Amino acid sequence: MIHLDFETKSYADLKKVGAWAYSEHETTEVIVLCWAIDGSAVDYWRPDHGRGMPEGLRDAIEEGHPVEAHNCSFEVSIWKNVMVKRYGWPDIAVEQWRDTMAVAHYYALPGGLDKLARVLGLPGKNPEGARLITKYSKLHLKTAKTVIPPEDMKKWIAYCTQDVEEQRTISNYLGDLPDDELALFHLDLEIELRGLKLDHEGIAAASEVVDRRAEDLEAEFRKLTGVGPNQREKVLAWFEVQGFPLENLQAEYLEELVEEGNVPAGAVRRALSIRLSISKASTKKLDKMVMQSGEDCVARFQCKYHGAQTGRWTGTGFQPLNMNRGSEDSVPEDLVANIMRRDPRWLDALYGDAMQAVSWATRHWITAKEGNRILAGDFVSIEAVVLACLAGEEWKVKAFRDGVKIYEAMADKIYNLPPGTVTKKTHPLERQDGKTGELAFGYQGALNAWLNFDSSGRHTDERIIEICKAWRKEHPEIVKFWYAMERAAIKAVEAGREVECQALSFKVIDEWLSMRLPDGKRIWYWAPELRVKMPKWHDPATKEDCAAGTCRCEPQPQLTYMAQKFGQWKRVSTYGGKLVENATQATARQILTPSMLRVEKHGYPIVLSVYDEVVCDTPLGHGSMKEFEAILGEREGFFRDWPIGVDCWEGHRYRK
Repeated sequence: MIHLDFETKSYADLKKVGAWAYSEHETTEVIVLCWAIDGSAVDYWRPDHGRGMPEGLRDAIEEGHPVEAHNCSFEVSIWKNVMVKRYGWPDIAVEQWRDTMAVAHYYALPGGLDKLARVLGLPGKNPEGARLITKYSKLHLKTAKTVIPPEDMKKWIAYCTQDVEEQRTISNYLGDLPDDELALFHLDLEIELRGLKLDHEGIAAASEVVDRRAEDLEAEFRKLTGVGPNQREKVLAWFEVQGFPLENLQAEYLEELVEEGNVPAGAVRRALSIRLSISKASTKKLDKMVMQSGEDCVARFQCKYHGAQTGRWTGTGFQPLNMNRGSEDSVPEDLVANIMRRDPRWLDALYGDAMQAVSWATRHWITAKEGNRILAGDFVSIEAVVLACLAGEEWKVKAFRDGVKIYEAMADKIYNLPPGTVTKKTHPLERQDGKTGELAFGYQGALNAWLNFDSSGRHTDERIIEICKAWRKEHPEIVKFWYAMERAAIKAVEAGREVECQALSFKVIDEWLSMRLPDGKRIWYWAPELRVKMPKWHDPATKEDCAAGTCRCEPQPQLTYMAQKFGQWKRVSTYGGKLVENATQATARQILTPSMLRVEKHGYPIVLSVYDEVVCDTPLGHGSMKEFEAILGEREGFFRDWPIGVDCWEGHRYRK
């Protein structure tokens, strides 16, 4: 195993532009490369050593030794765009790369090298490194120095050497990814190197629409109120003088006020509407798309392998997994053509609101490369299907197998209507309630979960609780599954042995509690502990009986473990519904990944995986949507008999 680490400097801002664009920047240079082969001492190379590659390193790479880095997207980018292109060093095959960050994510440990090292009992990164990076690496900072004196160069080498040594220690402790996961990691690296082709001309047009609309809105707001829309205190004071005081200016809060319909007509309503529109009139995501693009207008390394504990990919860069779903009523090519006119008023006339039109088009700036078309497909209602199958909710499994529209069916049950009464056209609000219930209640959610999906205020809290009870009554096996999973996990920690629950099981392995999925893959929970706490439904703040002590809620053991939450490594608690959610999403991922390997094998190059969707940039003339759908929909192994459907489409621009 070759362990290596680069230290670099550049006028490009790595955090803004990402690893690939940073490595392509003309000012990016290597300060030092440190490496170690197997257990040997760490060696180093600097550009002033000459263009030639150290012989021992060259031999090891050409012999096919695995090459490991921490967050290897950076090392891969620097190697390809600096060492290969500028210095003529040999490239490293995708199959040779390894990544200690990927292994850390696989085991649900922190991704950052410093935090990961400390969790594993190592010293962590040398704090001297942060000073060196600020002083010499970030040349875009006014205080940065372009010349590194010998005494600081020695510190650079020592800093980089320590990183390699800690990385090697972590590698020896965690080991490599299991073989099947290593294959997925290498596929992921291939996908990230292909990247996402972006329509820069269209993005520029969208940005101009937003800018022009923002200027118009700001001018109107000033004329109406006499203050600027971003002068927070003055804006709040103006609304108070108008007799309509606001708590804050956050978009979510303002949207709720508008939806409630209590905003007085006239200047107040218009000012509130303008301020809300201005909050949406942002080009941040569009700007990020351009900044993250390489010289060929392709954005690479925009997703992170096993970024979630369940194994699903997560977004980075411009966050392609978190984009507006678009409008079902607009054709991508037509919407793009209209945005290309760069006229906000034209978009207002066609779509009601120019800002909304630009938001709908976000996905469409991802396009097929020249001579290709996008082929994409996803598994229909996959989480609902997997949950029903794991829990043994047979009536629901049969409903999916028979092609029943589940949102409509749930609405019929919730409202005690004859089967087939609710349709999207005849009972749209009831159908929406059926959909919201499906999304909110499957993982032991109740009132608050509903409100996360529906802030319309159409129902009282009491009515939502009634709907929740109706949903649970129709899903007795899922309800049992929540509590069975919690009991099994707690018993595994208490007894120190494997405890089964349906097709799953829990077992303590080394420092982790693990959940084994139906195919044998495990989810990992670091440092599990049982702590006695009041149940999560004990709420003295809102429940009178809890406040009075007459609720009969009693302390009970809760499973806790260490996890990365909101940027912090801390102890968190979990419960049956959350464990079921983990199991469901992780199992859905295990259904998705074999299909990714299959479509790749059949010549459909993947460029993006969005939860349960596979997006391919496929040469024109190769294959067909029918063949692609058949390959994607093959069922094998543990889910062979599960009613999992596939929905596919093709076109030039990405859509949902």
